[in-house]
Amino acid sequence: MRRALVPLLLLLLGGLPARAHQGPPFPILVDQKIGPYVASVWSDPDIGTATFFVVLEAPKGRKLPASTTVRIGVQPLTKRLPEVFYDAEPQPVDEGARYMAKIQFDRGEMWHVHVVLGGSEGGGEMNTQVEATPDGILGPWGSLIYAFPFLAVGFLWIKAVLRKRASSALAAVPVGKEVEGA
Repeated sequence: MRRALVPLLLLLLGGLPARAHQGPPFPILVDQKIGPYVASVWSDPDIGTATFFVVLEAPKGRKLPASTTVRIGVQPLTKRLPEVFYDAEPQPVDEGARYMAKIQFDRGEMWHVHVVLGGSEGGGEMNTQVEATPDGILGPWGSLIYAFPFLAVGFLWIKAVLRKRASSALAAVPVGKEVEGA
C-alpha cells in the first residue's frame, strides 16, 4: 500500500506549474499585396509576451528585395497607451522570408496592430486588430481538475488490486482440519 502512495504523493506534491500553449499561431492577415510583397501576418497574442510572424513572398515572376525591414506597432483600441513599435527579426526559411517579433501585451483586450514593411524597392503598411488572450497557465487548481479522471482510475485500480490480494490470501488459508481418531 505504501509503495502505491509514493508515486501519488510525488505527483500531487512535487508538480511544478506548467506553461500551457493553446495552439499554434493563427493568421490575422493573409496574402495582402503591399508594395513589392505579398504579406501574411500570423499571431499567438498571449497576454504578457505575444509572438507575431510576418511571412513575405514575392508576387509571381518577381524576387523579394534584398534588404527588408519589418516593424510591428501595437496600441490598445482604447488608446490608453501610446503605440509601441517592435522590430521583427528575420528567421531562416527555404522560400520567401519570415520575420518574428515578441510583443508585450499588458492586459486582455483588443489591440490595433500596425505592420510597416520597408525595403530597397519600396514598402507599405498593414493594419488589423487582435485580441490579447491568456496564455493558458492553469495553475495548481487547473492541473488538479484535469488530473482528476486519471487519479480516479488509478484509485479504482489500486482498490481492485488490494481486494484481489485480500481474497487470494483468504482462499490460501485452510479453514480447519479434522482431527483423526476423535
